[in-house]
Parts: sequence; structure tokens; C-alpha cells
Amino acid sequence: MLPFDKKLREYLRKNAEMVFILLVTVGGVVGRFFLWDIYTGDLGGYLIWYERAKKYGGLPGIYALGQKIKGYNALFQLLTAALTHIPVDPQYLFKFVWTLFDGLLAWGVGRLVYDICGTKDRAAFRKGAFAYGLSFLAMNVIFNSAAWGQSDAVYVSLIIWSLVWLFRDKYLKSFVLLGLAFAFKLQTVFILPFFAFYYVYKKSFSCLYFLTLPGMLIVSALPRQIVGLLSPISAQAAESAAIQSGADFAAASENVARMPGIIDVYIAQIASGGKLYMEYPSFWAFFPDLEADVFTDFYKFRNAAIVFTMMILIVLVAALLRRKEKYTDRELIYVALLLCLTTVFFLPCMIDRYGYIYEILAIVLIFLDKRSIVPAAVMHITMNYQIAGRVGMETIPVSIQKLSFIMLLVYGMYLYLCFTAGKEEKHAGV
Repeated sequence: MLPFDKKLREYLRKNAEMVFILLVTVGGVVGRFFLWDIYTGDLGGYLIWYERAKKYGGLPGIYALGQKIKGYNALFQLLTAALTHIPVDPQYLFKFVWTLFDGLLAWGVGRLVYDICGTKDRAAFRKGAFAYGLSFLAMNVIFNSAAWGQSDAVYVSLIIWSLVWLFRDKYLKSFVLLGLAFAFKLQTVFILPFFAFYYVYKKSFSCLYFLTLPGMLIVSALPRQIVGLLSPISAQAAESAAIQSGADFAAASENVARMPGIIDVYIAQIASGGKLYMEYPSFWAFFPDLEADVFTDFYKFRNAAIVFTMMILIVLVAALLRRKEKYTDRELIYVALLLCLTTVFFLPCMIDRYGYIYEILAIVLIFLDKRSIVPAAVMHITMNYQIAGRVGMETIPVSIQKLSFIMLLVYGMYLYLCFTAGKEEKHAGV
């Protein structure tokens, strides 16, 4: 053996975790690159909005663009307008940005695991490194950003980092990041039951911190509103220059154009949905034909379903608060996952991708409690099956009712694990 080989082996032994992170990062990015040519209908919506932003001049036309984008608010509009100034194929550009947030998400997962381990030694760092690797290479993460072209890693990465700072008692940083996540996507509300629980449980910060959420929403809209005052491109110009690229997108854009404002996109999302269950596992999938076309009292039933979900959450939070006075950070991750899963599984009109938050929290938990490996694996297999069909892969037909039954079993497993976590310390870690 040459002296060089001996030094190399010694270096790899001492820095095995960093080498692992580097290899995972390079491999994950290269693997994603081969998926960037996949075109999906949802990505097509991004590209339509990109072309509109480009036609209006990019950032100078951000206000006009805001009148023509459906489903995404000012922060996404600002990002889209900014990307038009980079001379790269927009399909690759969007997917590259989402890949960056995949990395931020995986880093946050690794950091959260490392912090919760508490020992700050090499064993804890190794767990954090493996958590980073599993998150960055998770199929639901890769499919979402690189194949589907969706942006869910953006708001979920901000939520994960919000949890990192929350557990460090840095509440302002935590709520600013949570507010940014909310300003990017409404689905951030799925983590709010946990923050409400944490507020009552911890008793160490003011409820006024929750005002950061609407505050960040307003702040994120300021650039668009300021440009609207200064730019010669008016809302009327946006109407006359509208790009007709499909009846659905055009009609949806017209609806938004009639509701200019900061929170109109959120109102539109809440009011949408013609079925109590969509293409995503749901409690309401066990009730057939509850849709607007055949069920005359659908909207009343939908509102009742929302109230039903709120009651479940209130009872669950009360039970969690009554169970014990002191939670470890590991147990709090269980609480966060369970409350997110409860919210999404029982709320009506949920669509695919809405479980992204608890799917990531499931990855965090497997490095903190080996008992959670089985439900996490079942959950990810089920969700990956759903996503595979959405990105053009052929899958064996399985009814949404069967998938919902599987997720109900997963929910039951996490319910059991959450309420017994403190009694099973011997199972902690992997």
C-alpha cells in the first residue's frame, strides 16, 4: 500500500459522514437532472405564467402578472418574474430552483435530527447525515420537484427550519420562517394545530407571534403593490395582453382577475373542490357519491366535515395535553406528525401532495424511534404510488378507498406510537 492510499483511507475514515453527504448530494442532483425533461400539466401552468411574466417585462410587470396567476400568491409571482431575467430554459430553471429547496429541506431534516439527539457527538452527527441523505433521496421528494415540477419543498423546507428554531426557543425566527411558508402556500396551515398545541403546552411565548403569519403575507405582497403604483403596466394592460393558453387556465385567470388582492388566492382555494375526497387518501373516501353534481347538500356537508375535523383536533390536543406535562423533543415530533396527519386525513377536498409535511416528519422520526419505521415505510410506499401515476408512470389500478384504508391503518399506528412514545425509551434511535 502506498503512503497516499494510507492517508486517503485515514481521511475517509475520519470524514466518512461528510463524504457521505457529498456523494448523496452529487448523486441526488445528477439523478434529478435526468428527470428534468419530464413535462407535466402542472408544470405547464408554471411555464404559462413564466411566459406572461416575461411578456410583461419580468419584475417591472409583476403587478400585471399578479392579475393573471391562479392558485399562487405574490411570493410565487415575484419568484416567477425574477426567473425571467435568467437566460435558461424555464422548465429546467423551475426544477433547478425546486432542487435547491430539496437540499434546504434535507439539510433541515438532518439538523433537526442532530439537535434532538442532544449528544452533539459523532453518533448524533451520523444520524443527522443519514437523515439528510434519506430526505434528499426520498422518492416523494424527487418525484415532486424533479419529475412533477411541483414546488412543495419550498414551503415544507421553511416549516422544517421553523421547527428547528422553535425547539431552540428562538420564537421570532421560527414564526418568521413559518410566515414565509404561509406566504408561499396555504398548505402551511396543516402544521398550525401543532404550533397551537406548542403554545398552550410550552407557556413560554406570546400568542402575538401568530400575527407574524398575516404579517409576512402582507410583506411578501409589498413589492407587487409598489410596482403596481410605479409601473406603467396596469391591470387593464394585463387584461388586454392575456395569453390564452387553454380554456381552464384562461378561465381560472379571469376569476382571479376579478378578485385582486393579497388573500384572494387563499379564498379561492378554500372555496374550491367539488368532492369531499379528491385523488388523495381521505376519511371521506369511505362515503361514496358525496360530490357537488349528485349530492344536493354537498356544500353544507363540506362545512360540517370541516367542523368535524376541528372537533377531532380539539379532542386530540386536549388528550395530548392531559397525557403528560413534559414532552421530549422526540415526542413533540410525534405530536406534530399526528396533528398534521389528522388535519389532512379528515379535512374534505384534500388533493395529492397535501401530505408532504407529515411524510417528511415521518423521515425525521425513524432516526429517533425505530418503531416508526414500519408506518413510515407503508406511508411512503402509498404516497409514492400516488405520485408515480401523476408523473406519467403506469401503475396497477387501486381504488382511492383501498389507499384510504391503508392510510387509516397508518394513522392508527402513529396514534398508538405517539401516546406510548414516553414509555418506550429503549426503542429510541436507529
